[in-house]
Amino acid sequence: MLRETCKRKMSALCTSSLALAIVLTLSACGGGNSGNATVTSVMISPTAATADLNTSITLTAVVNLSNTTVTTTTAVTWQVNGIGGGNSQVGTIVNSPDDVQEGIYTAPSVAPTTNNGQVMITATAPQVPSSTTNTNIVTSNTAILTVGVGQGLAVTPSTSTVPAGGSVQFSALLNNLVDSNATWAVSSASGGDLGAINPTTGQYMAPPSPPPGATITVTATDSTLTPAVTATATATIVYSDLSLSGQFAFSYSGNDQNGFLAVAGSFATDGSGKITSGIEDVDSFTTNGWIQYQIQPNTSTYKVGPDGRGTILLNPGVPGATTLQFALTSNQHAGVIRFDRTFTGSGTIDQQNLNDTSDLSAITGPYVFSGLGADTAFSPLGIAGKFTASGNSTNQTGTGVVDLNDHGATTQAASLNVSYSLDSTAPDTGRGKMTIDSAATGQRQFAFYVVDATHLYFVEIDNAGYLQGNMYSGATGTSFSAASLTAGNYAFTSGGNSPTGAFALGGVFASGGNGNITAGVFDNNNAGTVTSDTALGTCSYTVDPSTGRILLGLCPTGSNPLQFAGYQTAQASSTAVEPALVMLELDATAISTGSAYTQKTVTQFAAGSFALLLGGQGVFHDDSAAIQEDVSGQVTLGAPSVSNGNLDINNFNSVFQTDPISSIDSSILAPDSNGRGTATIVVTNPNASYSLAYYLIDANTALLFDSDTSHVLIGTIARQF
Repeated sequence: MLRETCKRKMSALCTSSLALAIVLTLSACGGGNSGNATVTSVMISPTAATADLNTSITLTAVVNLSNTTVTTTTAVTWQVNGIGGGNSQVGTIVNSPDDVQEGIYTAPSVAPTTNNGQVMITATAPQVPSSTTNTNIVTSNTAILTVGVGQGLAVTPSTSTVPAGGSVQFSALLNNLVDSNATWAVSSASGGDLGAINPTTGQYMAPPSPPPGATITVTATDSTLTPAVTATATATIVYSDLSLSGQFAFSYSGNDQNGFLAVAGSFATDGSGKITSGIEDVDSFTTNGWIQYQIQPNTSTYKVGPDGRGTILLNPGVPGATTLQFALTSNQHAGVIRFDRTFTGSGTIDQQNLNDTSDLSAITGPYVFSGLGADTAFSPLGIAGKFTASGNSTNQTGTGVVDLNDHGATTQAASLNVSYSLDSTAPDTGRGKMTIDSAATGQRQFAFYVVDATHLYFVEIDNAGYLQGNMYSGATGTSFSAASLTAGNYAFTSGGNSPTGAFALGGVFASGGNGNITAGVFDNNNAGTVTSDTALGTCSYTVDPSTGRILLGLCPTGSNPLQFAGYQTAQASSTAVEPALVMLELDATAISTGSAYTQKTVTQFAAGSFALLLGGQGVFHDDSAAIQEDVSGQVTLGAPSVSNGNLDINNFNSVFQTDPISSIDSSILAPDSNGRGTATIVVTNPNASYSLAYYLIDANTALLFDSDTSHVLIGTIARQF
């Protein structure tokens, strides 16, 4: 433009001589002293443009003088459709505070109804700028501005990240003005708990944990317009302290510097980082048996990160001080590991159903159970069984059957007596006491914690042994057959001790529903000797017609047959991701306990965020060099890559928090026809690697088996979102 050309000329001339520059500037560019020169024309630009509703655009005027120069100091006056400064119907225009020859036009909130929304912009200047008597003006050319529809309806913020349980205020803007007629809705193609939005105000409240996919769509609709218009925004939900809000039961087992350690308990949280109450039962070699701790309120704390990984501090600085590291799969469940040096342990945290924790009559009917630990000689001990409770509001009794494997010596008792009651000294915690008595077990007493009427944790408290495990509602009925183990595939893992050390196995077996295991795949790690991807051959199983106890055979090709006592849960044929079968190994290979799950798919995981748990196997006495590590964390799976994530690792001698996963070195391969796949997880600070086999349960869940010779670990991976 001429003005910019003049400015550039002035800058160049000033580099030669200040005096010469002044002369040339005044003569060539008009400057502020135009002498007797008059205005001959005014040219504005741009001559055509579009202005969105409620938005602004800048126009520039060039004032030409009769001495063939331009002036930059003569102010111009602007009009819209001949109206000085315009108005709210056609838009307004004002002089720029920085330049008297620039006009800032602001479009109206509604497009003008005449001339198809076009307005005409002109500028005028006095013919003789220095005269007070000459009132003639010079009018510019006309610029045509088309006033558009702007952004229409829009939602702000267009994207946001919201902590679980948190809120955000969304606003609807119609052509950049607040639209009070908008109504609001929230949706997601993936379903789940999406939270809630006020339909009139747009105030959104996030759910307590991320929904599937973690992202929701917020929609504003203005139905007063014809036709109705909509606009959308997205919000990504991340975990927060509110994701662990309420009352939870927890249970884990592992080892400390003196040997086996088993813990079960309950705690309550306030949703903002404080633990308000709790109790735990600890059974360990170090304490020479059972000890109970009250969890100190308010000094005990927790923290949940955006990825669902978190830390719990129980009783810091006092007896019973404990650090736990966990990874949430939802606001109701997490995998957990002990996270103090010279302690290990892995297990789970589950939100308690408060209706069931205070009503013993809810804990009735058939139940199956399994547990692992040690006897008083510190030798590995496993137990599994079934009983049917009589049903009573104050003290339950029941009868059943039980199997015991004590350091390789197996015993089966066809008569098991059980009694249990809630603990009146620990109301509302779901804690109770259970006594079992049989020829195989003798009399043993346990503390139990109710998750809900279908699931309880238990830990031994009688100083007669060290057992810890789970109890589930059992398969109903009094007449069972081979068909009770429904035809289909079952993913399973089991862990414990062999005569040479830590022991773990996993795989998938196919039941024919007719007394035969017909096929499958099997992995085994016996104290660092790994056998991978072995085919399971035909093997038989029998079912006790009155109790439903299954004597299950698994026959890996080229290896000795394995035998388990199995007890079916009420989930055996349901769609829930709960064990279908609890198992106790009875053969001479090992003392191990585990679970089998009805396999619902063999299709690769879809992309998403997953919580991972790997628990070290083995019951050791005063042999810290043999103690296995525990791992929890968050892993983001692509399709079919490992994108990122972080692991928290306790290798007994040290704990490592937030060890980043390498997307370059980590990988996951598609499963075979058995639903068995492999994955490699590599972390970088410090460096560590895990070679895993996984056994699909459904599209969101799998069991894990570590095939490294340096690790004896089994665990789970489950979708967060």
